[in-house]
Amino acid sequence: MEELKAAKARVVVTLDFPVRPRTLAPDADETLETLRSRANAPKVPAALEKAGVLFAFESGALREPADFVRNAAKAVNAGLAADAAIKAMTINAATIAGAGDRIGSIEKGKIANLLLVEGDLFAEKMRIRQVFVDGRPVAVDEAPARGTARGTR
Repeated sequence: MEELKAAKARVVVTLDFPVRPRTLAPDADETLETLRSRANAPKVPAALEKAGVLFAFESGALREPADFVRNAAKAVNAGLAADAAIKAMTINAATIAGAGDRIGSIEKGKIANLLLVEGDLFAEKMRIRQVFVDGRPVAVDEAPARGTARGTR
């Protein structure tokens, strides 16, 4: 981590954390390396934060959109500060992508997509209350589960 900090590296962290394959027999053996990789993946963002390395989350390989916030919550539960997780989803991602002057934070002149929630964003019982896309409110149906809100413009 110190080498990354010294190099002023910008790191993109996948939230597609490894999981036990569903097709694997319940009594099948897995290597220690596989088990460690699965256990340690959610801890990486906290280690980057502690080392002072700029990082952002990416979701490209996720099968379900709801897994983005769910897996960010795993990183928070593994020691990442909640505000650092939000920055990894917003301003850090925009900065690393070279778009921090247009997106990533709530400022005049920037594109604003916002999610207002009741409770902690990373809590299991979080409820989506309002969504804004390009600064305009989007009607949100009752969100049956975290990260699965349906809306109409």
